[in-house]
This record gives sequence, C-alpha cells and structure tokens, in this order.
Amino acid sequence: MSELALALVAGVGFGVFFQKGRLCYASALSDFFLFRSSRVGGGILLATLLTTLSWSGAYLLGGKAGFWLPSWGFSGLIGGAIFGVGMILAGACLTSTLWRVASGSGQYALVLVGILVGFFLTGLAHPWLAEFYFTPLWLGTGGTAFAAPVPAPLVAVAFVGVVVLAYAGVAGSTTRRFDGSIDEDEGRIDGFRESVRVGLAGLVAGARQYVGARASGIDLGRALRRPWDPRTCGIGIALTATLWIGVSSVWTVSGPLEDWVAFGFVAISTDLLETVPGFDAAYSGSISPGMGVIAGFLLGAFLAALAGGDFEFTPPSRSAGVTPVAGGVLMGVGATLAPGCNVTNLYTGVASLSIHGIVAGTGIVLGAYASTRLLFRARG
Repeated sequence: MSELALALVAGVGFGVFFQKGRLCYASALSDFFLFRSSRVGGGILLATLLTTLSWSGAYLLGGKAGFWLPSWGFSGLIGGAIFGVGMILAGACLTSTLWRVASGSGQYALVLVGILVGFFLTGLAHPWLAEFYFTPLWLGTGGTAFAAPVPAPLVAVAFVGVVVLAYAGVAGSTTRRFDGSIDEDEGRIDGFRESVRVGLAGLVAGARQYVGARASGIDLGRALRRPWDPRTCGIGIALTATLWIGVSSVWTVSGPLEDWVAFGFVAISTDLLETVPGFDAAYSGSISPGMGVIAGFLLGAFLAALAGGDFEFTPPSRSAGVTPVAGGVLMGVGATLAPGCNVTNLYTGVASLSIHGIVAGTGIVLGAYASTRLLFRARG
C-alpha cells in the first residue's frame, strides 16, 4: 500500500475518533477554565500522554526522523495566543471546525472560511514575515527534550508522571472544594498532598469503571449511533498517531490544510498562485502524505456522522453575526504566525516534547484563557 493510501487510512481514523468523541480544544479549555470540567479535555490529555510515550520509542529508534521541530521563540507565544483567542471566539479549534463541516454545519463552514482568509492574509505578508517577524523573535533552533542525555522513554515517563500528578492535584482540589472537605487550617503542602491523593484515587476509580463498562460487552450498533467516551477516542488517536509516525511522520494539520489551499489556487490559475507568496512557497507540485491525512480526516468525520445519524446540513446562525468568521480569521493568522494550530502544537508539539510546541501551546492556552474570561465577564 502506498504512503498516500496509508495517509488516507490514518486520516479516516483521526476523523472518526474526533467526531465520535466530539473532541474540541476550544470547548475543552473553556470548560476547564469556567467549570473545572475535564471530560473532553481528559480524552485529549490521555491521547497526548500516550502519544508521548509511544513517540519516545520512535525517537529512540529513529532519532529526529519524522518529527516536526521548528525553531522557537516569542513568535510561537504570540501566534499561539492569537490562535487561542480565535478558537474561543469561533467556538471551535481547527480540527473540530473540520469535523463539524464534514457533519454538515454551515456555522462552522463560516469559521473555515475565516481560517482560509487568515491564511490568505498572512500569505500576502509572507515576504516580510521572515525578516520583520520570525527572525527578530527567534530564540533558538528546533529541539526536543527527547534529545536529553538519557533514553527518550525515560524522559517521556518522567514528563507523563509530572503531568499526571499535576492533573490529580487540580482534580483532587476541585473534588475537595465541591464536597467541602478542605481544612482551612491545613498548610499548602499538606493540602496539595491530600488533593493529589484524592485526585489519584479518582483516576483509579474512573479507570476501573471505564474498563468494567467495556468488559461487559459492546453493542456495536448502539456504539455506531452514539457518541463515544472521549477516553476511548483519546486511546484511538494515540494508536493512530503511533502507526502514522511508523509510516511517515508526526501529525500536523494547519500546514497541510494551507497546502490544499495552494493547490486550489493552482487549479484556478498558476498566475493567481503567484499573487500570494505564502501559497506559492507552500505549493509542492504534488499531494503530500500530510494532505492525504487531511482528506482522510474529512472522510472519516463524514462517515462517522453518517453512521451516527449526526449528518445534517444546517444553515449558519444569524445571531452569531461575524464572530465565527472573525474567530476563524484569527485562527488562520495565528496558525501562520506561531506557526501551527491546536493539533500541531498542543498535541503533536507537546507529545514530541518540542520546545516550539510547548511555547506555542502555552500561547494558545493563555490566549484561550484571556478570551474565555473576557467573554464570560461580558456576558455576565
């Protein structure tokens, strides 16, 4: 089977898992910021941590081959923040925009149009961005913690351990606040230890419940019709990403999507392509494996929506006004200025322990946090 055919298969897997899990980075972050809810975010985090472990093995066997490790600097923080603001305004991340469009949503088709407009605007500015934006803001060449002087899997295990403890601390603190078990006289260290203990106990109980529910059997017909547990989809995404790096490389979205836009311009006119320097630079003359994954993602999301009875053409909401398009434009601009989107940075970048991915991912989280707080305050 050719690499492009395998790319389509991997893309279908990603599309199915994102659509059936209703996975969206925008809702995951805003739900956590506002309500400390981690249902969707937990599935995304599980996918990221499992992928970190599997990709550390890939790095140990093949070094940097297949990893996306761009130079890093303040550009990642700025572009990431712009992308994060755009996500909250649009009510979707880049990948959830794609799976919702594949499910027939006119509302998110407008978001996608905004994203493409953002690509177009930064494409026009391409000749100046390197000289006046990226180069002055770069701080270092591409790197990853996997390159530390210890085996990459040990680095991955240490990272996953720290994240799990931090997650347990936050979850445990939320649980204790909810049930009123926090002692006002306890010290910070003792309080954190107790929160971690409660959080870890909750994770173990949740894992047992999850395994027990699936050990009792799965009704395939019902499973096809209903949404899936985000944890199931997180595991599926990690497995798909592991297979994909074994075949080709890590998974990215914004870059290959921009490549498709460049192909669209060429289909109209080569002269038209040359009017947008960014698209002209992105055009490779052939369909890359990454572009194949994007096509497969849309196909997988469409098939999942069709099987679940979720596919329906719905017109845009008039009450939303220009906000979806504006959010999409900011995502398109931010994805270029970072560079990278929610998957490229918060999933692939973090799972690769890439310096750029962590910096840009931090920018996305900060932008999403600020815009969530501002919007929530504005709406009362």
